[in-house]
Amino acid sequence: MKRILLISFCISTMCLQNSFAQQIAAGEKIYKANCSACHSIGKGKIVGPDLINVTTRRPTQWLNKFIRSSQALVKSGDPVAVKLFNEHNKIPMPDQTLTDVQLKDILAYIKSKSAPIAPAKTTPKPTEANTSTKPSVKTNTNSPTAAKEKIDWVDAEFALKSYPAKQKINAKELNADFWSTIEALKLPVSPQQATYPTLKNPSVEQLTIKSVYLPKEVAFRIEWNDSSKNNEVDVVKFCDQFAVQFPISLNDIPSYMMGNKGGMVHIVHWKAIWQEDCEKGFQDVQVKYPNMWVDVYPGLESYLDRSKRIYAQDIGAELIVETHATGNMPGTYSNNPMSVIKRKEPVEEAVAEGFGTLATQETQQAKAWAEWKEGKWTLCIVVPVNTGNHYKASFTDRTKVAFALWDGGFQNIGGRKHFVPWIDLLLQK
Repeated sequence: MKRILLISFCISTMCLQNSFAQQIAAGEKIYKANCSACHSIGKGKIVGPDLINVTTRRPTQWLNKFIRSSQALVKSGDPVAVKLFNEHNKIPMPDQTLTDVQLKDILAYIKSKSAPIAPAKTTPKPTEANTSTKPSVKTNTNSPTAAKEKIDWVDAEFALKSYPAKQKINAKELNADFWSTIEALKLPVSPQQATYPTLKNPSVEQLTIKSVYLPKEVAFRIEWNDSSKNNEVDVVKFCDQFAVQFPISLNDIPSYMMGNKGGMVHIVHWKAIWQEDCEKGFQDVQVKYPNMWVDVYPGLESYLDRSKRIYAQDIGAELIVETHATGNMPGTYSNNPMSVIKRKEPVEEAVAEGFGTLATQETQQAKAWAEWKEGKWTLCIVVPVNTGNHYKASFTDRTKVAFALWDGGFQNIGGRKHFVPWIDLLLQK
């Protein structure tokens, strides 16, 4: 009888262990898909708070409510929810439609990854053995070593190696021989679900990236699968895009989501529609709608020859820029980067300190070129660094880099995008 009871106990224990392991595995999948973009477990604050030991710091019922709708708790006046919302730049956490079982799974996973809370240390009473006076050691916070210690390397799971370039980097030479000798890194991408407009379902799974560098520039060769080439914009059409981002300061890594107040980021943004302009000339209205008919623009009907009336459908944007931009195209006339007609590069350099602060840089030095072939984009972006410009990234041996991707065929626009959070960029010697 004792043997039977012992066997039964062992079987029950094994079943419980297997069930708990399955629960943790299920919770890990949910965490990586829904939470890892904004929260770490023991690696510090990203966009939202660190979740380490959250299951011991907050009641389960409260956690379930917060996960399902943090804003509902904020609006109800819950003091903890309001405090968290204010402390994290008032970025709303998207509501999560998780079942009770899924909530249990994810909390079990967080608990399994959290370190046990250490007991409070007691200060020993003074004795003859420990009352000797020792000189205190002060840390020089201005030293280079101290600066490195302050760096918060948020996610070191992936590291991209950048190799010294042996020749000048030409963005248009996508298949230059040296690229075949460079080690590639495959990076999983995530749908942006931290702020609206969110991307619910990703259409791209991963990026394949290689990198080389010179003293004042870093180049990336990126490949990703895309079933369609989208290089135009219309009422219901969106273009393919890609962006590379660096932190300006390495002493305090900002949010990878376009930085934060006091944490500036350097962004280089390529657009397929701009490359189409560079390759084939500006995509004017006549290109999109060849059968259009519009009456004359005031002042343009007498251009060149007063005896010949030139109608709008016969006048391209480039001609207007050269002759009548002041009155008819003020954006272009004032050199608004969004209104450039004769574009030299399909890429924009910008800076940001959080959502809504994106600004075009005064000096545009970045270069880029891409090719779509057989369902795949190949893109090269060359980023100026170490230029002495305090709006551009500076580093010597390593930094952080993040990536964002928009799939125009799936109506990606604004925050509706794919992304890779900060990863290490290591310059090889």
